[in-house]
Amino acid sequence: MSPPPPGNPATSGDDTSLLRLRDEGASRILTLDRPGKRNALNDALLERLCDALRQAQADPQVRTIILEGAGTGFCSGRDQKDAGNAESSRALLQDGTLEGTVGVFTKALALLIDSRKPTIASVHGFALAGGQALTLACDFVVAEHGARFGNPEMQFGFPAAMNTVLLARHLGRRKALEIAMTGSIYLAEDYAALGLINRLAEPGQRSAATQAFAEQLNALAPWAVSRTKQLLRAVEHTGIDESLDAGDALNQLLRANAQLAPVFEDPDATRARLQRQVAGAAKPATP
Repeated sequence: MSPPPPGNPATSGDDTSLLRLRDEGASRILTLDRPGKRNALNDALLERLCDALRQAQADPQVRTIILEGAGTGFCSGRDQKDAGNAESSRALLQDGTLEGTVGVFTKALALLIDSRKPTIASVHGFALAGGQALTLACDFVVAEHGARFGNPEMQFGFPAAMNTVLLARHLGRRKALEIAMTGSIYLAEDYAALGLINRLAEPGQRSAATQAFAEQLNALAPWAVSRTKQLLRAVEHTGIDESLDAGDALNQLLRANAQLAPVFEDPDATRARLQRQVAGAAKPATP
């Protein structure tokens, strides 16, 4: 695998790093590295995150992208110092630069959502406000038991704009509105019950659980993974008839391709593995 992009050495947590990158197998791991600021998202960190996401997308040897946080938690949200005081905010509105400082956060979320490669948020401690939005923009979430989620900015009179949009994307109207509007704090167990978390890990086991999940995805054909995600995105924005047509078109393409080349690199090994999985699932549970 090609080495991760340079210029992101591990540090003691000051702003000289902001984002650390490393590869484990076919996974690119991006670590938010402002532990002294609870990994608050300032513009510089978001710019580096956007660059790292683009680089991971362009690297053919990266199959999954994992986002995690250094220190005691995943991310506490946007850095309020970027907002400035009332006078500077008015100036930013007048000269158009406020759009840029808000836009970099939107771009980071869009890059996660639009990624052709699976993205996994690996959460411990807390994922609050903009930090929660990052997890909602990822395809999957692995979280430690007891991790805290929420958009508490609502309790300070600040509408959780991005969280509202992303919660509506994942949940029905009533529950999404409740979480976004009340600003309550939820445990990882609560979010798992709502389907917002894919895997729960015991404290200290999050990294291993995340990598095990990533390796399951890494073992799949990248083309199939990418097309499955694209199809799901299309289904989210179209009616059932158009969605079925899109699925039918993909099936026809797969059938035509199978006439020219094997779909699986090793179909016999894949078939044997599936047979073992089915046999294992059929066994009665041990009392």
